[in-house]
This record gives sequence, C-alpha cells and structure tokens, in this order.
Amino acid sequence: MKINLINWRLIVRFTLNFILHQILMFLFVSLPAIFYIVVLKQPEKLFFVNLTTVLIIAAYLLYCLFYGYYVARPMADILVKIRKLSNGEYLIPTNKKRFRSPSSRLYREVYANLEALSATLQESERKRLEFEQLRQDWAAGVTHDLKTPLSYISGYSDILLSDEHEWSAHEKKEFVQLIKDKSAHMEELINDLGIAFRMDQNIGIKLSSQRIELGELIRRVVAETANMPSDKNNSFEIVGGEEPIYVMGDAGLLKRAFSNLLVNAVVHNPAGTAITVQMHNITHVEIQVMDNGKGMDEHSSNHLFDRYYRGTSTDVPTGGTGLGMAIVKQIITAHQGTVDVKSTTGHGTVITIRL
Repeated sequence: MKINLINWRLIVRFTLNFILHQILMFLFVSLPAIFYIVVLKQPEKLFFVNLTTVLIIAAYLLYCLFYGYYVARPMADILVKIRKLSNGEYLIPTNKKRFRSPSSRLYREVYANLEALSATLQESERKRLEFEQLRQDWAAGVTHDLKTPLSYISGYSDILLSDEHEWSAHEKKEFVQLIKDKSAHMEELINDLGIAFRMDQNIGIKLSSQRIELGELIRRVVAETANMPSDKNNSFEIVGGEEPIYVMGDAGLLKRAFSNLLVNAVVHNPAGTAITVQMHNITHVEIQVMDNGKGMDEHSSNHLFDRYYRGTSTDVPTGGTGLGMAIVKQIITAHQGTVDVKSTTGHGTVITIRL
C-alpha cells in the first residue's frame, strides 16, 4: 500500500509540474503575438514590439536552459548512482539532512528508494559473505570429521591385511568392530547431508502422516541418548507427558529431530550437565529441551539453526556435520511447527518446540 501511495504521489507531482511548465511556455510564446495585435495600429511602437519579442525569445531560451538543468541534472546524478550500484559500489546512507537543490527535491522519493536499495544490497552482500565463510568453515570441519574415521578404517584394514604379524581371533574381532563403528559414523554423517539437502529441496523425503503418541516417542529417545557410550555422567529428566499427547506426523523424522537436540545437549556441554525434557499440551503441544550447561552467546543463538554452523572452531572435532540443528528446524517446519532457542553464556540453554 505504501508503494502504491508513493507511485501516485510521483505521478501527480510530475503531472502538475508538466502542466505548469507547459502553461508558462505557452504564455512566453504568446506574448509577442499579443503585442503585435495591440500595436498594429501604432507603427511608431513597432521598435518596442520587436525589442520585447527579442527579450521574450531570450527569456524563453533561458527558461528552456533552466528547465533542462532542473530536470536533466538530477536525472544524470540518479543514473550515476544506478551505475555505481550495478558495479557493486554501495551508496553511503546518512541520517543527516543534506543540502539539495530544488531540482533534486523533485526526485526525493527516487533518491530515498535508491538509498534503501543500496542498504538492502549491502546487507545481502554481507550475509552472502558471512554464509560463504560459514560454508568454508563447515567444509573444512566435515572434511576433518570424515577423514578421521576413514583413517581408522584404512589403518586397521592395512593391519589385518599385513603378513608381518599374526593376530589372535580376539584382536581381529576388535579391529573389525572398530572398522564397523567408524563406518557407521561415516554413514551417519553422510545421511545427515542427504536428509538436509533433500528436505531443503523438497525431494526424496516423503512425510508420512500417522497418529503418534509423542510422550512415548520422547521417552524412547531420552532413554537411547542416556544409554549412549559416554563418560560425561549426564542426568536426564522428563517432566510432564503423563497423559497421552497425540500429534500427526512422521515418527521417524520427529525421532531424529529430538535425538539431534538431546545429542547436541550432551556433546556441547561439560560432564555432569542436567538435561530436562518438559512437555505441555494445552492449546498446542510444547516440548522444551533444557540444560544447565555452558550456554551460548548471542551470535551462536542467532545462528544455531543455520546450515553449516558448527558452533566451534574447525580445529575442534565435534563428530557432527554442522547440519544437525538445521535438520531439526527443517523437520519441525515440515510438521507446521516452530522451534526457538534461549540461551545465556554460563546459564544453560532452553530450546522450545511447538507443534
């Protein structure tokens, strides 16, 4: 609506200016004829008529020059600014009132829109560069995370194939088990990549619609996470969910989303962190995953669900792809839900999902 009002204001302004200029031009051109008609019966005044005609023509020429300057000069300035924007040179916005000639004020809406466009393009470029940096950091981290288990697989395979040593059956079983575990880890990383990209493009992922008892699903996920091999001795608690909570959706994907949330709370927090899952079912289903861990700063909170954001330096092995939380948001969004995060450094994190 605001854009339409601006368009109408521009149309009315330019129309009124055009009419006014045409009236003035008509008066300037008509004056010599009026003088001739008035003084035809008085030849002695012909000199003054000729002089007046010359003056009027000169004034008309000056008027044309002024009109051209009035209209063309700011238009040339606008074209220069557009050319700068096309070359990636952004205009510097300022809140101070700058002196502008009356001709520039004719195009003040155009100048305002150019500055707004410049600010939008500049912000888009900033986000693009930030995203590109995240992508590069993510690529470095995922390469590291894939290379580590691959080196185990390659190393233990060489050991088993070596003829220099004789290994006992128990040792061979340990080596094969290590190879299997690392292969499963690599498969999980690759599956994360596949799920994220297929859901982002809405291909290859079919959401099944089934009636799910959410409380039971979450209890299973919490039990699986609590029984993961870990030396952190984290505590888990479930609050609410005594009454059945039913939702429609894909049980496999919802299980993956809650599993990612809980594993993330374990991996990125110190030993002994208390993790609580709280469930409510009033006007909508609300699940909160809370921990009393190290929390996050504002930057990490704002980018937690961004693809490729890992939250740690690429020098630190996270064991993840940086897609886990992005997958959570994609799954919840696909179920017409929302996911939010509140966190403060040193005071834990609360992630709220509403379905």
